[in-house]
This record gives sequence, C-alpha cells and structure tokens, in this order.
Amino acid sequence: MFKQDRGNLKVWIHFFVPYALLLTGFLGVGLYAYDRTTSLVESHTKETAYAILEQTKEILDRRFNELETMAEQAASSTKVQSFQYVDRPFVGTNPIRILELKKDLFDYSLFNHFLLNYYMVYPHSEVVVSPRSSYSLRQFYDLEFRYENQSYEAWLKELKSRTSAKTFIPGRTATYQNKKVSVVTYMQTFGSQERSGIVLMLIDNTQIQSMLHKLDSSNGGFVLITDAKGEIISRTGSKTGSSWASELKDGFNPIDIDGQRMLVTKTTSRYNGWTYLTAQPESYVLEKVHSIKQLILSIMLIGLIFGLIAALLFSYRNSRPLWLLLRVLPSGRMAGGHSPNRNAWDFVRTSVTNLMLSNDYLSEKMDQQVPLIRSGFYDRLLRGHYLSNKDIAAAMEHSRQTWDGEYFAVSILMIAGYEGTYNEAMLTELDFRKIAIRDIIATGYGRIIATHDLGENQIGLLMNDDAVSPAAFMEDVRNHLCALHHRIAAALHVQVYMTVGGCYMQMTEISRSYEEARLLREREHLSEQRPIVFHDEESPALPTYYYPPDVELRLINLVKSGNLPETEALLEQIRQNNLEQQHLPAAVTRVLIHELTGTLLKCCEQEAGDTDRQQEEVKSALAASEASRSPKAAFEPLVIAFLYLCRQQHDRKKSHNNQLKQDLIQHLEEHYMRTELSLSELAERFNYAEAYISYFFKEQTGVNFSDYLESIRMNHARRLLKESDMSVNEIAAWVGYYSLNSFSRAFKRANGVSATEFRKHAQSGI
Repeated sequence: MFKQDRGNLKVWIHFFVPYALLLTGFLGVGLYAYDRTTSLVESHTKETAYAILEQTKEILDRRFNELETMAEQAASSTKVQSFQYVDRPFVGTNPIRILELKKDLFDYSLFNHFLLNYYMVYPHSEVVVSPRSSYSLRQFYDLEFRYENQSYEAWLKELKSRTSAKTFIPGRTATYQNKKVSVVTYMQTFGSQERSGIVLMLIDNTQIQSMLHKLDSSNGGFVLITDAKGEIISRTGSKTGSSWASELKDGFNPIDIDGQRMLVTKTTSRYNGWTYLTAQPESYVLEKVHSIKQLILSIMLIGLIFGLIAALLFSYRNSRPLWLLLRVLPSGRMAGGHSPNRNAWDFVRTSVTNLMLSNDYLSEKMDQQVPLIRSGFYDRLLRGHYLSNKDIAAAMEHSRQTWDGEYFAVSILMIAGYEGTYNEAMLTELDFRKIAIRDIIATGYGRIIATHDLGENQIGLLMNDDAVSPAAFMEDVRNHLCALHHRIAAALHVQVYMTVGGCYMQMTEISRSYEEARLLREREHLSEQRPIVFHDEESPALPTYYYPPDVELRLINLVKSGNLPETEALLEQIRQNNLEQQHLPAAVTRVLIHELTGTLLKCCEQEAGDTDRQQEEVKSALAASEASRSPKAAFEPLVIAFLYLCRQQHDRKKSHNNQLKQDLIQHLEEHYMRTELSLSELAERFNYAEAYISYFFKEQTGVNFSDYLESIRMNHARRLLKESDMSVNEIAAWVGYYSLNSFSRAFKRANGVSATEFRKHAQSGI
C-alpha cells in the first residue's frame, strides 16, 4: 500500500511541475504584453480603418472612371452622333438606322458588374436605344426603367433639364425590367444644345454598397459617399445627415454626432472630389483596447492569487484517471455487477468491460446462426445460383465453410419407408432419424462429407477430397458410402438408398453433379440388392440430353450481365455434355437445339431494342436450327449469336460509362463559374448517388471531383489575369469562388505564386 501511494505521488508531481512552469512564464509574458498591447491595438485600429477606406475609395474611383470612359466611347460613335438629327425615328428607313445603331453599341454590362445597362437617350426625337433593345420614351418609362414615386412627366422634365455634361443622380429605388432595384444614375450629354443626346447609365447601387460593407457599419455606425457638392451618392448604416462632413480633414477624427462620440475616418478622391467617410462609435472601435486592458489585469491578478491553487487542482484531476487506468489494466474482465461511474475514466473502464462481454455474447449468437447460413449456402450451391468461383468463395467464408480437396461429387441419401402422404407423427420420426444420420456422418466422415437437408426423406451429401485421379476419388467415395450404409443400418435399423452424381473439379459444377444424382433418383429403381447407384454405372434408359432449367437460367443471366468468359465456358460445358461425351440420337439432339433457340429468343426479349446486326445473327441461328444440318454444325450459329448478344450488352455498358464521363466533364466546363457547384448538385443533376458519382469520376479521370474543378477554374483564372484588366477580386468571383481569400489560397497552391505576382510576371513577359 505504501509503495502504491509513493507511485501515485510521483504521477501527481509529474503533472504539477509543467503547470508551475507554465504559470511562471505566463505571468512574465503578461507584464511585458500589458505595456505593449494597449498602445499597439489603438494605433492599429485607426490605421486599419483608414487603409480599408482608402482601398475602397481607389476601387470605386477606378470603377467610376471606367464608366465615364465607356460613356465617352459610346457617345463618340458616328452613328450615335448622327442619330440626334433624326426627327421621326420610327418612320421610313429610320427603324433600320435604329437597328444599325443597336448593333454599333457595345454591351459593356457583360463585363462590368457595376453597370446594369446603359441607353442612348434622344429627348428631341423621343427615342431610347440600348445594345439590347430600343424604345420610345414612353415605352422606356413604362416597360424598362422608372424611378419609384415619380411620374412620367416629372421624369421627362428632369431629363430635358439636364445641362451639365456629366451628372450623377444619388442612389434611388427604381423599377428596372419589372424588378425593384437600387440604382445610381450617371448621365452624360453629347451633341449640340438644340439637339443634344444623353448617355444614361444605370449603376447597380448594391454593388457599391457591397464594397462599403467591407467597412463595419454595424453598432450604430455608417458609411457615406458624397459628391463634390455634399450630396449623398450611396450609403450604408444609420441615416445620419452629412452637413458636418465638409469641415473635417482627411484622416481619423473623433467628433460628437447626435450626442454620441464617434470616430470618423475621411478621405477625399483626387479624381472627382468625392468624399468617402465612415463613422463608428468610439466605444465599439476601442472596445478591444479596453477589454484587453481589463483582461490582462484580471489574468495577472488571478494568476498571482489562484495560480498555484489551480495547478494543484489540475495536476490532481489529470493524474487521478491515470491511477485508475493503471489499476484496471492488469485486473482483466469484471465479473459481476459494476460500481457507479464516478468520472470519465470509470466510464471508460466500465464501457471496455461491457464491450468485451457484449463481444462474447454476439460471438455466441453468431455461432448459433452458422447452421442456418450454411444451409442457405448449400441450397444455392446445389441449385447453381452462383455464377463464378469467386462468388462461391465469398459465400463459403461467410458461412465458415472450408474445402481443401481437389474433387467434388454430390449424393442424395433417401430414407426408405416414408413415401406417400405424411402426417405429424411421421414427420417427427423422420426428423429424429435425419438428425441421427447426420450425427453419424459428422462423427465418422465430417472431413470429407458435408450434409444438407433437402426436405421430406432426403439428405444431400456433398463430398470433397484429394485423389490421384477422378477415378480414384470416385472409388474412395464408393467405399465411404458403402461403409456409411452399413453403419446406418446397424445403428438405426433403417434402410437408406443413395444416388451419386459425377466427379468434377470446379465448384460451379457441383450443381451439375447434384442434377445428375437427382435424375438418377427419378430414373433408377433402387432396392436392397442395389441401394447405391453411381452416375457412370446407371442402367440404359431413354436417351436424354443435359440442359436443366437452372443451367438455362444461368445462361440467360450471364448473357444479360455481359460476362463473356463465363458465357463461353457454360456454352462449352453444354457442348461437351451433349455433343462430345454423349452419343445422342439426332432427334434428341434436335430437341436440344430447339430449346437453345428458345433460350436465345428469351435473351433477345430482354434487350432494349434489336439492331440490324443482332437480327441478322438471330435469323442465322434460327435458319441453322431448321436446316437439315448436323447437330454440331447447327450448334455453332447458336454459340455465335449468344456471344454476340453478350458482347453487345458489355459494349452498351461501356458506352454508357463513356457518355456519362463526357457529360460530367462538359457540365463542369460549362458551369465552373457557379459558386454553388458541388458533388451533390452533380449527383442530383444526373440522377445518381453522390458516392457513385465520386467513385465514378475518380475512376474515369484519375483525379477527384474537387481537384478537377479547381484545375478548370485555375486555367480560366490564369487566362483572365493575362488577357483582361479585371481585378483579382472580380476574377475570383468570375471563376466561381465565394471569397478572395479562398481564391488566393487555391491559386497559390496550384501555381506556386500569388495571383498578383502571376499577372505582374505575365504582363512583363518574364
């Protein structure tokens, strides 16, 4: 006991020392951090706010400059200038001039997200022309664009009163193409004063506001853009006036607005004299500074007062589960009830013990189910439901069955005296006798004979062993069955009869041996003088061919699945059993050929549609079966037709895979710019399971879905960086990324350099 306490003390000290060292280092770092953090956070907050505002101003200045350049380019067109002298635009050949004017206008909105649309307005002739459409002024107001709560007459008066060459109308709610939108309107006049025209550009105010949202306007703050006259162009946040803004200098300014202390950041554009201004409550901006001050002081005080106490407590709590675990590991399984759980380690100990007990219980239940599983396996095996040796091996592993021998044969054991109508007493007696017989077989021949209940008075015997030849194996089988017959008669005083099928080396041919034993049971007369009959010594009977229903069903299934090797093997087996090994009369062989022809027609019925080649092959096979040809010659066209149908089904599946692969890749090429494009959407689009699409895409292309999509997006991103003047942020949105950060990480990972460096090198020709 004393040694155990000393061991526990060592474990506790091992946990306590790191806590004590950590506490000492933390207090030292806290003293230094307190002095530096308070000043750095406050200055960094101011610099960050001004840098973000300055960046936003530069982006918007560049956008507005682009819009003015577009307006000047549109107004400088010869067709635009000459059309202002048209008085009656919809009379004579003037409609043709309108169409030519539309074709001459470039649709800038396709490449500029800020621009909803632009129009060439001719107030004198009352016509409006855009790259997409043309209207009269009244139609334009009614169908295309109008300000909310403004009549047509007021709008027309405002339009004709514009004398300034360049005018921005602040953001207002309007109806554009029957949709409510917020727009900033830019108008630029051109031509003579008497017959002037106007370039009317509709700027998406939500795009401007999305830029402003980078500046935090929550918690009572706001962001404004005002023109040189002080008129608000766009804003986000609270609806505070801006008359006081003209008195402020650019930079960081603390002032009182509506009785609240605000920290205002202001910058003025050199391009157009516009003012960009953001205001945030001082308490919100410097909240982090004050909270850090309080946090550091609190941590230092708590660390000074409670540090050692916490170290003692945590070292005890962390070491105690280890003590319990060390006690549990050598103790083994728990027998009996469990004590109440006192902590997480008690729960682990109890759970592990319960898991071990549950595993024993489940293993016992599985052992109880093995006979039922094995019975189902034998039933399917004898009836030929397995198509390949691979399927049989998997089923054997599941049923815990192993066969080591090279040769196989099947026998049917029948208990005499139970023919006719059964009653309950007879069935009960029969069950007892079958159990006794199976016990005798398991005791004396369990290594080479496996039993399966075939119902009524029959037991299937599946024999497997090694021998120098098939004849030697069948001789051993004969000796074992004779000895078994005598043992059953001596122990149970029961007469039994047995029919034995042929010897085979393939597990898929076990069903054939069973079918041979079953046919012997139906054809042969068994007696006490002849209780055991083998397939190779059956008495002469009516000539018959080998083509049982299960073989026909298996042939149809193989053709339908496109399994060419197995189909060839089964057809060769039918040939060997009927045309090579047996000397059947011509009439009997002809019946076999007709049955195979019927099977061929069944395979054709299961196809979606007949091709010309398929019809030709089937007609050739039918003609061969009807002609006066030898059985072997008539069999060959049938084989060719079966193999053609099988190969056609295999090719159809392969073609379907190639088409699906092309469709998936084409869909990615056409929709890569959609941010919501995902594996689940692709699975829903093509009506497949998501796991199957993922596996199929990886198997067909060699890469997974996400890597392939990123490769497509990176190719387009590199092209845009080289060939366009779009910003990196716009390119990120264009190729389908939610944010600039995710695009930048993906670009750097794929190309080894950032997007900005890539563009710089591409433009410099490096």
